[in-house]
Amino acid sequence: MRHWGVLLALCLAAHAAGAAVPQGVEPNVLLPTVGGKPAKEPAIFWQQQGQWFADATTWSALGVVLKEGESGPLSAQALGVVLAVKEEDATVAITIPPDRAPVQSVKRHETTGSLSPAAPGVLINYSLSGRATEQAQGASLSHEVRTAGRWGVLSTTGQLNVDSTRGGEYRRGITRWQKDDLPRLVTYEAGDVFTGPPSAVVNLGGVRIAKDPKALDPTTPTYPIPTLGGLALDPGTVEVMANQARVLQRDVERGPFVVEGSPLSAGANQAQVVVRDRFGREAVVSDQRYYIAPTLLRPGLTTWDVAVGQVREDENRYGKTGASASLAWGASDRWTLRTNAQADGEGNSNLALGATTTLGTLGTLDLEVGRSSGGGQRVAAAYDYRGPTFGVRLEHERNEDYWRLRPERAADVKERTRASLFWRPSRDLSLRAGYTDLTTDRARVTFADVGVNWREGPHQIGASVLRDIGRGDTRVEAGYTYAFGTNRVGVRARSAPNADALALRYSGRPTVGDTPVSVAAEVERGERGNQVRAAASWNTDAGMARLDAGTGHGVPYVSGGYSGAVHIDRKGVTFLRPAPQGFAVVDVPGQPNVPVRVGGRVVGQTDAKGRLVTGDVAALVPTTVRIDDKALPLGTQVGETERSAMAGRQAGMHVAFPVLTETARSYTLTGAAIPPGTVATTPRETTQVGFDGALYLQHPEPGQVVEVTEVCKAQLPADLGSAQTVVSLACQ
Repeated sequence: MRHWGVLLALCLAAHAAGAAVPQGVEPNVLLPTVGGKPAKEPAIFWQQQGQWFADATTWSALGVVLKEGESGPLSAQALGVVLAVKEEDATVAITIPPDRAPVQSVKRHETTGSLSPAAPGVLINYSLSGRATEQAQGASLSHEVRTAGRWGVLSTTGQLNVDSTRGGEYRRGITRWQKDDLPRLVTYEAGDVFTGPPSAVVNLGGVRIAKDPKALDPTTPTYPIPTLGGLALDPGTVEVMANQARVLQRDVERGPFVVEGSPLSAGANQAQVVVRDRFGREAVVSDQRYYIAPTLLRPGLTTWDVAVGQVREDENRYGKTGASASLAWGASDRWTLRTNAQADGEGNSNLALGATTTLGTLGTLDLEVGRSSGGGQRVAAAYDYRGPTFGVRLEHERNEDYWRLRPERAADVKERTRASLFWRPSRDLSLRAGYTDLTTDRARVTFADVGVNWREGPHQIGASVLRDIGRGDTRVEAGYTYAFGTNRVGVRARSAPNADALALRYSGRPTVGDTPVSVAAEVERGERGNQVRAAASWNTDAGMARLDAGTGHGVPYVSGGYSGAVHIDRKGVTFLRPAPQGFAVVDVPGQPNVPVRVGGRVVGQTDAKGRLVTGDVAALVPTTVRIDDKALPLGTQVGETERSAMAGRQAGMHVAFPVLTETARSYTLTGAAIPPGTVATTPRETTQVGFDGALYLQHPEPGQVVEVTEVCKAQLPADLGSAQTVVSLACQ
């Protein structure tokens, strides 16, 4: 059958290309090898005037990139392709020149993945803390409870506070149902939702629908990114350097390549693309300056947000009805346009238009204007530049009777001016400065601050000045720290109105038993009296613990806290560290103590039921989960030891490694003395007895007879029991 299949393939190939072969020229049916890899099907070639020819369709199928207008019969010489024909073997080795090779995609990381099944059960993140003094004692328990399924994610947060003087109270946080539609990049929410432009976010009790590619596809840049690429003349390695730091390194074959994704960081980047061949020769194929602006949208990308509900006034009270809508569109690589509008049930409304643009490699400029009912006006502008050693941001907004959808007790911003700057002239020295002038319907706050930090070897010096311009107060701080190993000692001085102080501080990370513990102690002496503070924190398998003690304003206190998570479902209860984003439930049914790696890092071992729950998982990022099959009992096999999985937002992921076979059992033969190496047989297998009567059977069956050659016989029990249990058998 295989012989006839080969003949059929040859006939089909000859028929497909026969029309291109000139009259009177004999075609050659050859099996090509391209780049050392044999092709699956033969191809038609022919010789004419000392040159080898093939049809354009054949060249394209073999991976040769054709230019516009190249069609019909084409010679290898014209394409720059080198052929090594062996007519006796009916084969041809093809070498494609780099400029004719297909473009290779160089990826920084895996960017695609399918959503894994939601983790079963309920996950509860919790944080318990308490504080006690001579006069009062108090405790607080905060929680986040969430459960998920195909229908989405349901979550709620809250905090229970208990005080010896004021009693107890419970404060509800956010309660929300959420469903993500990843193919459409749309999220649906009901309950406590947040909506509105960044300058006026409002919490509504209602519903929200939004297209949010940044949140639902975090591995794909939503902003314009430059095309980085080049041509590799030989197989080698491509490196991308940004601001003299290597941000990507991948192997490439000969030919053109492009870098997918964005290895460059936000802000100004001097980027070089370097190709290094296997002999160590380097070639800089690209050296350009770029400015990456995450506040822009890539051309053609649209985001939108629509919400309606009642404005949340406090944890249990909702006020007037309101609606909010926004739309942003990437008009080009340099321009992003947006609009947003709000309205309430009392006839109030607003509408704003905005645009963000890049100023070449000099930063970004953002402009916004708006009008509201009652003649209100809004004007806002912002400039931002971020570089490796220098950055500046300038913002100003003015709102004249501009109505916004907001809670009754929220402050109304009338005017705001902010400026910030940082400069790092060297690796050891950095400076920063800032200015803020904020006017609301209640007060005006104006302050400026500057700071400097210097580090060399184990020495570090820092100083800062904060000036409250409105009150005329100035706060000055300076400190010195010396590092040795994991320990730090330092001195800090502060000059402030009625708060002058001098403090000595120590911090370190000793190991207590097998547990690293972060410790810190500080003694402060100043106008407010003497204060002593000490703190210790450490991680456990199921959470993070903290303990503090000291004297504040002459009052001794002790406080502590513990935070973690608990997962509950029909298979039991599992305690783990906090899982603020995604989490994973890994099942290897019935297999305890199996090491599990998530993202290449060992996160723990399965419990007695073969389960591990971990919170060390990023949401909506393809992650490799791997189990160590060497830890499985002899005779136990799983279908696969590695799976690619992706957790949904807050939903977690369920990754199961089903056990395919678990038939093998271990026994100990008792009674007669059996020399090691004695042959033992059953109707299904032949094996040998080990030391001390040890017997291992790969295919045991209930009631099966084991015959130990010339020594004794034993019978297996009707119930084989667990694969992890070693059963004693009487051999007579």
